[in-house]
Amino acid sequence: MNRSPGSTDMAYSRPSGEKNDVTEIDLLEVARAIWKKRLFVLALTVLGGILAFAVTVIAIRPTYRSSFTAYVNNHSTSSDNDIQSLNNGDTAASQFLAQTYAVILKSRPLVEDALKISKLTYEYEEVAGDITTDIQTNTQLVTLNVTMRSPQEAKKLADAIAKVAPSYISDIVEGSSMKVVSKPVLARQRYSPSLQKNTIIGALLGLLIALAIVTVQDLMDDRIRSADELEKRFGISILGTIPDFEAAAQKKAGRGYYYQSHQKTASR
Repeated sequence: MNRSPGSTDMAYSRPSGEKNDVTEIDLLEVARAIWKKRLFVLALTVLGGILAFAVTVIAIRPTYRSSFTAYVNNHSTSSDNDIQSLNNGDTAASQFLAQTYAVILKSRPLVEDALKISKLTYEYEEVAGDITTDIQTNTQLVTLNVTMRSPQEAKKLADAIAKVAPSYISDIVEGSSMKVVSKPVLARQRYSPSLQKNTIIGALLGLLIALAIVTVQDLMDDRIRSADELEKRFGISILGTIPDFEAAAQKKAGRGYYYQSHQKTASR
């Protein structure tokens, strides 16, 4: 029988009629394998974060957002009922009306008028996907967002929409009004992509890949390293073991040399 250094030959007997049809995964052994290769796992995690950061900075063009918030009123500004006289029914109606306003703010006629005022050389189809609206829960406020690659262009278009929208909406929805409460500002920081978020995602992906590699390698490794592992894996009884004399001799080489020299000296 060929025996590799450091291995242990074991004689065993298998109980009759016993079958091993189910492969069990020892999570503790997997955890030990991961801990042994912790430097590899750490290196792949850091590499994933670095690659994600580099791709975000080099390959992905940043976008910038400019927004304004408008107050929705179900009475016209010239009405005798002002904001202080609104009752609960008026507030509920205004909140419902905000959903209509959110759709109108992104409509083609309004956006095309805004493009003419802003003097931006875009067609409606080119900027339609850059315009989004948000309705703040339980309020009468609607926020319009313009997200573009140029912060200056995003602000110009948002300013133009904020200028055109009140009169345009009052003509469509009779007896209502809209007032801009916060004007667009020039974006100083990118809206997307997020360097921090992408770096964290890249590091997590690197970690998952490293864990998967280590786990698969451990599960595919069918070597038996101890009598306990053999008994646990196959459910057999160990009758005895044959020690590796070569490994034992190497470990005790220094001691054996001293003993032989001492014998020779004593015999003389």
